Amino acid sequence: MDTLKIDIEILRKIPSKTIKVELLIEPLAPLSMVSGMPGSFYKTLNVPSKIMICGLIENLLGWHIAWKDRRAIQNDIGKLRKKQKVTYSSNTKGSTYIPLLMEYFDVIDEPIINFSEVYFFDDLWSRCYRRSDEVVHPKGTDNIDYRYIPQKWKLKRDEKNQEKVDDKALKEFFKEKIDFFPIYYTTPTVREYIYLQGWYVVQMIMDEKLFTMLMEKLEINNIGYLGNNEGWVNLKLSKNE
Repeated sequence: MDTLKIDIEILRKIPSKTIKVELLIEPLAPLSMVSGMPGSFYKTLNVPSKIMICGLIENLLGWHIAWKDRRAIQNDIGKLRKKQKVTYSSNTKGSTYIPLLMEYFDVIDEPIINFSEVYFFDDLWSRCYRRSDEVVHPKGTDNIDYRYIPQKWKLKRDEKNQEKVDDKALKEFFKEKIDFFPIYYTTPTVREYIYLQGWYVVQMIMDEKLFTMLMEKLEINNIGYLGNNEGWVNLKLSKNE
């Protein structure tokens, strides 16, 4: 099997934002562009932030890189920029996403909303959690290895509700049989979406190397996602002369 190779050579280059570009983003589905620290209600932004546009760009380039690898790359960039005597900012405050291309473009003004229709609505969305040491994990999972279902039925019952398993007994059972439970449990969360018909118009200054990389990708695929992996968008990028 061939290993997928991701070309991140651009990160060795000192960023030089020399060209003006215009990015048109056409939503193809409802968007939910949530800030880094959303709280209990996942409220969408009206327009995408710079870090969200960075995520869109990296997704388009195929930079599907794990968090630990991104952290290692980020540390290497910091050391390289120090040798190059260039100021480097990690741009990770308030987010679990680690952007790698934030240095290579800037949004000149807030994106323009050019839409004929705009609607907001709320929907339930499942957040994934992992608590390998607490009873909330087995209580939040719908499935378990079928071979252990009879054993779970035989666990001590809750004194106040015989239809439920005692929390302490379930917790111990879960810790003993953790490999036979789902890795994550889910919690339903209210998430806000914005439905739009039209375009976001984003004026930017960009490193020419990054612009070239994006144009090459857009010739093959002009579909990306914005906000979350359900927010599909159509993209058009052009240089402002």
